[in-house]
Amino acid sequence: MLADANWQTILDATGPLPRRGKLVQARRRLARCLRDFRGLSRDRAKLRDALRRCRHIYKLARALNDAIDNEWQHKRWRYNPLIDDALKKYLLPQAKSSIEALAMLVRIRKGKRDPARDWLYLTLLDIWVYYFGGKLTASKTASGGPSVRFLRTAATLVLDARKVPSVVTARRISARWPAARASEYSAPPRR
Repeated sequence: MLADANWQTILDATGPLPRRGKLVQARRRLARCLRDFRGLSRDRAKLRDALRRCRHIYKLARALNDAIDNEWQHKRWRYNPLIDDALKKYLLPQAKSSIEALAMLVRIRKGKRDPARDWLYLTLLDIWVYYFGGKLTASKTASGGPSVRFLRTAATLVLDARKVPSVVTARRISARWPAARASEYSAPPRR
């Protein structure tokens, strides 16, 4: 659950809310969003290290498999179907699958791209529109308006201070949020 102090900070930052807002649901969705982001957020350096380890494990598993096959072919060891299955049906495919998944995660995080952060911003704006009942209008004021203040304040709870979007960037994020998405649903999306 979202701590009372954090919830009050968000409410203070957004200012007066529309009457149609569903604050109990908003708080629940916001808590789930922030919790889920922590699970999605991955450090690129750690991902590259994990990919390197998986590739090394796969290389060692292939060498082990080849060595055992060689021993069985020359009849120095008696064939054991359990070992054969464990290597060929489980260990090697699992290691290969892990390599492919990690390689994809490393690829999609190239440059400044961070899909977890993009998801966070989109979900926060969904919560702002569907649960708080707010509008995605960004003013030219220093604070950027209620939607920008909400986005920045909520992002502060899970992002490093250096990664919280500036007011200008938060305005751009709000503008990119698909306008069709706001009119697409009459009720909050089910998730």
